[in-house]
Amino acid sequence: MRTLSCILLALAAIFFSVSAFSQSSPAKSPDSLPYSPSLDVSSLDRSVDPCVDLYHFACGGWQKKNPIPADQTSWSVYGKLYQDNLNFLRTILEQAASSSGTRTPVTQQIGDFYAACMDETGAEKRGLSPVQPELDSIAKLKSAKEIAALMSHLQLTYGASVVFNAGSSLDPDNSEQQIAQIDQGGLGLPDRDYYVKDDAKSKETRDRYVQHVQHIFELAGDSSEAAKANAETVMRLETLLAKASLTRVERRNPYNLKHKMKLAELNQLAPNFDWAAYSVRPNIHSSKSSTSAHPSSSKKPTLS
Repeated sequence: MRTLSCILLALAAIFFSVSAFSQSSPAKSPDSLPYSPSLDVSSLDRSVDPCVDLYHFACGGWQKKNPIPADQTSWSVYGKLYQDNLNFLRTILEQAASSSGTRTPVTQQIGDFYAACMDETGAEKRGLSPVQPELDSIAKLKSAKEIAALMSHLQLTYGASVVFNAGSSLDPDNSEQQIAQIDQGGLGLPDRDYYVKDDAKSKETRDRYVQHVQHIFELAGDSSEAAKANAETVMRLETLLAKASLTRVERRNPYNLKHKMKLAELNQLAPNFDWAAYSVRPNIHSSKSSTSAHPSSSKKPTLS
């Protein structure tokens, strides 16, 4: 009975796969999405007994044709679909960026935007000029008090996590109201644990990160010695931010993230930061806005 069931199952798989394959679209052109039938008979591995290992019987052929790429830790039909979609979208953008042929106004805007982003030669020629005004603003800082206004500008302009994250969020106690929110941030590595773990891999990651930051400073025009010193300063600052940050587990508790207060209370919590200068931005109104902060960080360099 078990043998008969396995045979019927295998026959059903082959029948439906042949049916799906026969209804497949014509040979794909460079402009068409890669097509894979819902049940492709070539994905089967007929050398495997389906009664012994049904999975490898059904998927072994696909696995042989699709080994894990060198830049991936795993691979599946969904991963391949995602990559195929990226390639297809890239083809659309490259065609839109091509000046040959007729382009609609919308296609031209899309293509020109993509071409500008991919213009590496132009980017090399411009060098630091696009960000030079921001670098000049940083160089002109004369005191720690002036950092607040600059941070506000950088966060608003670039949406960057400069020392901490800030923005608007739904009031946890009133679904009809948006409030200002301050959260931990400012880390270049993916998570605070990268800065505090003592295992060999974490130490290697931190060393490589410092080398990367040093290279960025060198590209910005610093000497090797100055770039190394600046990179080490960045690591020290980010390590302080990491140690003042909640862990992923701690952040699962919503009450660890909910600490509503008025701007005046925030000034008392972190008096060394010029919140008045920071809040002079279009989306923050000092008299009415509330914020979410992590009180235990008041003596530390970040708010969560």
